[in-house]
Amino acid sequence: MRGSLRYSGPVKPTRPGIASADRPRGGPFSSLLDQILHDRTALDGLAFAYAELAAPERHALVRAVLQDAADPTRALAALLAVEEEPRARRRLAGLIQRHGRVQQTAFLTGTGAEGEARLLQSLPNLDPESLRVAWKDSKIMLIEIESPYDLKMEATAPAVSVAVTVETLAPLLWKHIRAGGQLPEGVERFAGFFSGASSL
Repeated sequence: MRGSLRYSGPVKPTRPGIASADRPRGGPFSSLLDQILHDRTALDGLAFAYAELAAPERHALVRAVLQDAADPTRALAALLAVEEEPRARRRLAGLIQRHGRVQQTAFLTGTGAEGEARLLQSLPNLDPESLRVAWKDSKIMLIEIESPYDLKMEATAPAVSVAVTVETLAPLLWKHIRAGGQLPEGVERFAGFFSGASSL
């Protein structure tokens, strides 16, 4: 005897997610992303929505941002600010460096044996932030993220090329990490400085 079908009420139609539909840029979501460039409330709303999603939906939202945003920099930075999973944070940081508009500047004093450096980066419409590193006897004594940027270093230290500063910092940071040294929370936001460094 065949089993009978039971009626369980109206079936709610499934709706494609933000990133599941194959569509050109446009519509309400891209309008929201464009609004983010000028509206802090819209930016906070996107970050709050992202924080409430499970991992697969977060990935989908990131893909949608990359597809729909004329400039994804600020949206990706907002998602990175609320993301807590280390692997996802590294991925977002990498996407910002590849697809965003990030202005980088470096300041350096001293030598590889003793000195201090700041890596300064700025995102559109956001306050700049810097990664400050100080070392002595070729050993890192301080690593901290400064925001807003402390202008005292700029006044006393020369701006040098990012490549030269990273060439000095990379082996020191590698030695620090290998020795079990701690890195400040959020340091992955500066990964773009070291993307071409062979020592890290």
